[in-house]
Amino acid sequence: MTQKTDKNSNVRTWNSDMRDEIVSSFVKNLPSLNENVSFDLTDKYIKKPLTFKRKIREIFFPSENGLTKRVEGIYPESLLEFHEGWVDFYKNFGETIDLANFPLPKNLILEEGKEYWSIVVPDSMNPQKAFELRKQITIVYENTSVARIIDVFPRMKVSVIRAEQNAKVLHPHISLNHSMKLGLCGTTFTEGCIIDGRIFKDNGMHLDVDGWTLHCGSRNEHGDAVSSDWCAGRFLVSWSNPDNAGPNLSIRQKQF
Repeated sequence: MTQKTDKNSNVRTWNSDMRDEIVSSFVKNLPSLNENVSFDLTDKYIKKPLTFKRKIREIFFPSENGLTKRVEGIYPESLLEFHEGWVDFYKNFGETIDLANFPLPKNLILEEGKEYWSIVVPDSMNPQKAFELRKQITIVYENTSVARIIDVFPRMKVSVIRAEQNAKVLHPHISLNHSMKLGLCGTTFTEGCIIDGRIFKDNGMHLDVDGWTLHCGSRNEHGDAVSSDWCAGRFLVSWSNPDNAGPNLSIRQKQF
């Protein structure tokens, strides 16, 4: 005998108390019912729905199943907005990601007054695929064969770096070998391609127009360090000796 299923068994009635509780969580200090408020405040929430929408976006990430709650109070708004932009970035290249699967790290140590970028690396990405993606954005050039680059650091789904156009202002005069001794974890070449492409795609800014990023998480076929910069109108992939250091070469330290 077939058991009859109640089609409403997973449905809850939406009442005004539930609605008001949700609305209050969206907008801090929302005036209570029957409270006298100024015309400007009333106008702000009633006639400007974009204000309300922005408040919702401060608390939730979009995901495949609706909205995913953010962890509150530990991330600057600029980082949250940048992180949300990875969804649209990957859509440009036919890849769909759900930010619920790519949460920001919980124990970030962020310097006050500085801006930060997240780097999202789906399972499908490796040095070669990331470089193919980067090719779709601007002209590229290989001074070392990308086909033979490997990432020696484990893949991190999400990491965070300082938002600096030129890496050389971060950790100059530190070679790959020295960075390892200091415990500084820099980007892989995969991560470097992705963040470089994202920044240009977003606002037309090239990274490392002055100096190079040292991707200490990757090696070429000879075991050399891999680096990248913007030179002569192209994204240039180069290499350097693991002991090479100088004022224009720097890692981009990650937190994850």
